[in-house]
Amino acid sequence: MKFYLVGFLLFCISLKAYAQNEIGLIPQINSDFKIGSKWRVNSKLEGRQIFFKNPFPKGLNQKEFNRLDVELMATKSVNPSQAWGGGYLIRRADNSFTHRFIQQYAITRRLPASRIAHRFRTDQTFAKDESVQLRLRYRLSWEKPLNGYELDPGEFYLKINNEYLGILQDSKGDLEIRSLASLGYEISDKNKVETGVDYRVENVVTSVPTHRLFLSITLFHSF
Repeated sequence: MKFYLVGFLLFCISLKAYAQNEIGLIPQINSDFKIGSKWRVNSKLEGRQIFFKNPFPKGLNQKEFNRLDVELMATKSVNPSQAWGGGYLIRRADNSFTHRFIQQYAITRRLPASRIAHRFRTDQTFAKDESVQLRLRYRLSWEKPLNGYELDPGEFYLKINNEYLGILQDSKGDLEIRSLASLGYEISDKNKVETGVDYRVENVVTSVPTHRLFLSITLFHSF
């Protein structure tokens, strides 16, 4: 764990060399509600706190509470490895609200000592005085227990995500890339916590890329 934190701090220092970047914290509470044998509702409360921002407007503090998201997703299992879903997100940022509608398809494959998942998403974002933003997303996830073949309460696990987002707004296309490496702990059958490094690069195509690095802390609970 010490090496994990040292690596995060070294990455923060090296990131300051980029032209545009942010360093911050993403806390999240994630809850699952199972309805019958096929339906599942997921609720997510997520905030974003910025600790360092470069460049930033002269005379303003680098530190700021950037946004607060509330997301609801309902999914239906087609079979044990596939599920369809849809949802809605509302965001509070810059004293205004943003609305997003989400559609997704997920495939999960269990390997002998790990699990791999593919998630395909489309979403449409509506904000005041802005054109509609359309996104096509693909995320690849890999999760592995650090003790044995199955994850049991009181054990740690490793999770790695890689996501690509194609963006279309005002007839202009762009690309965003996200990577997440996190260490999780199974507290009980219904509770677990994850902490990791979330790295994102935005505006890959249209302008100077923006690099964002966050310490992600997530609490999961299943009802």
